[in-house]
Amino acid sequence: MKMKKIEEKWGRRCILLKRLPGLMAFALCLWLSVVCRAEAAEAVMENDNFKFELVNEYSEIRLTQKATGDVWTSTMSDPNFDLEAMKGRWAQKMRSIYSISVTDLRKGVGSLVTYDQLGTEYTAEPYETSYGIGIQYDVPAASVKFCIEFALTEDGFSVKIPSEKLEEYGDFSAISIDLMPFFAGAADNQEGYLFYPDGSGAIMCFDDPSHVSESAVSYHVYGDIQNNRNLKGRFEQDEAEVLLPVFGANYGKKGFVAYITKGEETSYITVTPSTAVVKASYIYPTFLFRRGFNDPRVKGKVVQKYDAEQLMAEYEIHYQILPDGKAQYGDMASAYREYLTANGLLAESSKKGLSLSLDLFMGVIEEGLILDTFQNVTNFEQAQEILEDLKGTIDVPLEVSLLGWMKSGYGTEPVYFPANSKLGGNKGLDALAKYTKANGIRLSLGANFLTASAEASGYSQRTDIVFLGNYQVLTDKRSSIRVISPAAALKNYEKFMEKAKKFDIDGLKLENIGDMLYYNYNERGPVTVTECKENWKKMLQDSKDAFGSVTSEGGNLYVLGAADMVTAIPSEDLGYQMTTREVPFYQMVVHGAVQYTGEALNLSSDAEKLRLKWIEYGYTPYFELTYESAEKLVNTSYNELFTSGYYDWKDEIVATCQELKPAWDAAQDAKMISHEELEENVYCTGYDNGVKIYVNYNNKAVTVDGMELAAMSWEVSR
Repeated sequence: MKMKKIEEKWGRRCILLKRLPGLMAFALCLWLSVVCRAEAAEAVMENDNFKFELVNEYSEIRLTQKATGDVWTSTMSDPNFDLEAMKGRWAQKMRSIYSISVTDLRKGVGSLVTYDQLGTEYTAEPYETSYGIGIQYDVPAASVKFCIEFALTEDGFSVKIPSEKLEEYGDFSAISIDLMPFFAGAADNQEGYLFYPDGSGAIMCFDDPSHVSESAVSYHVYGDIQNNRNLKGRFEQDEAEVLLPVFGANYGKKGFVAYITKGEETSYITVTPSTAVVKASYIYPTFLFRRGFNDPRVKGKVVQKYDAEQLMAEYEIHYQILPDGKAQYGDMASAYREYLTANGLLAESSKKGLSLSLDLFMGVIEEGLILDTFQNVTNFEQAQEILEDLKGTIDVPLEVSLLGWMKSGYGTEPVYFPANSKLGGNKGLDALAKYTKANGIRLSLGANFLTASAEASGYSQRTDIVFLGNYQVLTDKRSSIRVISPAAALKNYEKFMEKAKKFDIDGLKLENIGDMLYYNYNERGPVTVTECKENWKKMLQDSKDAFGSVTSEGGNLYVLGAADMVTAIPSEDLGYQMTTREVPFYQMVVHGAVQYTGEALNLSSDAEKLRLKWIEYGYTPYFELTYESAEKLVNTSYNELFTSGYYDWKDEIVATCQELKPAWDAAQDAKMISHEELEENVYCTGYDNGVKIYVNYNNKAVTVDGMELAAMSWEVSR
């Protein structure tokens, strides 16, 4: 151990020691260094399965798996990678537990300085904690002290970064910390892949050359609200949907899965592909201490401003080492599912078996030059006619949500009741609800509490809307939408429920709640993103308690503890070049517990392929329908519904349910435990009840596992 660190640790004793004769001083220095090393050696934890060590002056984690002798380290431990050949900063970075980024808030230019643990002077002091091992790191160059705590578990280890123990004592303020960037590092010739939660899920194979020298991608867990599809437009989305705070790595028969258990809403997951300089790919979490914003006062260039106040979030991540031979992404999903279920984060739905999910769109205002017109495409009587006809035609339970039923039609929130008079008013809604209840049809009211038209009434444009940290209103490009403060949204919901409970409905479809999570810097009612998450969870659970079920549009993790169904769930990744292929990780986590829908079949550009995707990924079949032609909606804000007439689609609905029912009957309530690509465009999905479903997307027949699959077809094997 360096003399300087001994001086810092032993203080006045080292000053006195310097006054002793040279040989005696050397001897005492040697003795002190042994004592210090002995204290460092105490940074060890053991249980029946693992031995955990913090070594090399608390800059490296070593986790030894006792049954196999395998060693997992925070340093590049891939035997195919020559760490000794790395020089300079990369050699130091790869041997560091953390990299911390800071800025000078007083200068306000948003420039970040990043300090890797090694290559920067630091001290590390262990301290007692009931969690396990705590280390306080002090980085004088960054003028910051922070703590990292480690806990050993039966299946791996957890790491916690308590924000309340962050100390800033100089010119710099902490912005973020990257944790163990190279724990999952692997060379290009390594067997296996990185898994990351891009959309449904994605993997990057280490030996896939298409990722080499591609840019790193940082996935914002739950997304950046400014890039949300509800604000940017569904066809302008350029940010991946990240519904689950989880990632992992596979190395052939070995692997791990890591999931953020606290503070995920202000976290990132970064995937860095290999380059000519660093021939290794790696994945790691980043935790924020402060959020950044573009300064709107500066024109011609982007200048970042950062919060003056620190985000008081506690961060925790768990690394679960998977059993040998059970380390594929399906095994990662099963392990994560067990964690969610055990901790009440994934509820078992009361809905069992196959059902058909329908959204019935009712009405919306069409703006005119002088007068506006209400376009009624499905009234309550027509909705009942549709349901009567379907119930007499197919033997499948119906899950029905009404959209655009409220006083002034779709998109006029936060005014809801009474139901629109041209649709039949409250009496019409009441009659429809009584019919569905008597006939075993689940009826939900669609309700949006998160956004409102800038022209709508019923809310304050000063106190009830969201402001960003740069003092700008959170809105879309046309400034036509206002995002409602989480506090105001909860109040609007509570007022809504007073009237909604008078109707014999079976639930609510809470629009946007599962894919819009945000903060509010409005000085009249600031709300953190964590508080927002708790408000959404409260609304979901209250709805379920009141009606028996609740549907969430969007499937972010925080909705899964209450939702019976989640909608708008992606079936692919965003499409980065580094990705080898998409996988149904999200579906593997929730299948058999929560039903989910994706794209409506009547809005798909390739219905045949979408049906196969429903089979492969276990989706509930879904249509968005109207009674009258969607042509009436062309000049409205809801013109995306270009073909939806029920009688135009009735035969397709019936044929789809009849065709796909055998697959759903076989596996709908089972847990999805495996998924693999057997050959190009041929997939097999396995369930815990022994069922396997094979899907062939090719335009020619194939034979797999002794089974012949016709072109564009599927088969069930028991």
